[in-house]
Formats: sequence, C-alpha cells, structure tokens
Amino acid sequence: MKKNDFPNKMHEKIQMYSNQQYLDGYIQNEFLTKDGDADIFYHIDDEEDIFESHSRGEQLSLNWELYDFLEEKTSMLESDIPIHLHICGAPISTKNQEKIRHIFKEHYAIELYKVQRKYERCRNRIIKLFCVGASFILAYAMLYLFTDFRFFMEVCGFLFSFSLWEAFDAMIYAFHDIKIEREGITQNLLTHIDFEEEVDHSEEVEVKVEEKTDSSNEIPISEDFDLI
Repeated sequence: MKKNDFPNKMHEKIQMYSNQQYLDGYIQNEFLTKDGDADIFYHIDDEEDIFESHSRGEQLSLNWELYDFLEEKTSMLESDIPIHLHICGAPISTKNQEKIRHIFKEHYAIELYKVQRKYERCRNRIIKLFCVGASFILAYAMLYLFTDFRFFMEVCGFLFSFSLWEAFDAMIYAFHDIKIEREGITQNLLTHIDFEEEVDHSEEVEVKVEEKTDSSNEIPISEDFDLI
C-alpha cells in the first residue's frame, strides 16, 4: 500500500464500521433472538470455576471473569434490552445455582446503590450551583440598581458566571455519564440466568471405537472346530 493511500483507506474503514447500520447488524447477529432479548453464553469446565477461589462463607463471591465477560459483551447493547445469561458446561447443583443467582444479584444491587449515591451527589451539586448562581445574579442586580460598588458587581458577575458554567458542565457531562452507568448496572441486575449442562460425547465415541476394535481382534471359532 502506498503511503498516500493510507488516509483514504482509513477514512473508508471509518465510514464502513462506524455507522449505526453496521452496529445494528452486529448486535442482531451476535446477541439478539427473535423476541428481541440478548443471549450471552458463558462456558465453565468445572463447577468451582464459577466461584472466586479465595472467598468463603458469607463472603463467597463469583469469579470476576464472569462480570468482566458479561459487561464487555453488553457494553454495546441498549439499556432496554433484556439479557439472558446462559452458564454452560459442567453440571451445577441446584443449591449452587440458587447461590450463584443470589451472589450475582447482590453484586449488582451493591453497584446500583453506589452509582445511585453518585447520581444523587451530582444532582445535588448541580442544584446548589444553580442556586448559588441565582443568588449572585440577584446580588449583582441589586448592586447595579442601588449602589456604585463596581468591584463587588464584578465579583458577583464572575461568581454567577462560574457557578452556572460549573452547573452546566456537570449536567452535560458528569450527570449524563452517571445516568448511562446507572442504566447499564440496572440492566445487568435484571439479567436472567439459566444453567445448561453440556454432555461430552467424545468419551462415548472413544468407548465405541475401543469396543469395535476389540471385537475385530477376536478370533472366530468355527462350528466344525472340536473343543477338547
């Protein structure tokens, strides 16, 4: 490829992949079923793989790879799409299935609590900044109408502008991002978990092959052969 062609190729790939049509097609083929839900499959080789090996008792936790896997898969999904997580592979006892569901819900319930606290702090900060800005603009108007204190007018004008700027900045950026984060955690909290045992047929095939091999090595006994 010529060096001068690289920007054109780069622009072509950007146009090809960074559009809503490509993303919709990817999500439809990767996750969505006919009813519009998202199916995600997580495979384990052993029942204990699902648990964090260092956790015990009431502090028993799931393997963090499960959360990372789920969140990586769902990062491109809209928050209003229901998720079905299929844990496949090794058989899991009914007791551990209920335990897994409980720990999973508890994890995202705590995450939702933390992000809700962050949401409320950011919302309260925006409200306070707007109130401070309104107070200073009122003070500026009073000084302008009834006094000649130019210095205090400039201070009030600056504080008014600064307060409103900070309020709009927090509302447009931080508050919006926290709302998206909260929706994503709530979506994961509502995930429906199914357990699917996968039967390994390879051992059955090997046994059949061995039986067939053993039977082929047997020496046939003729009916005319006299046994003494």
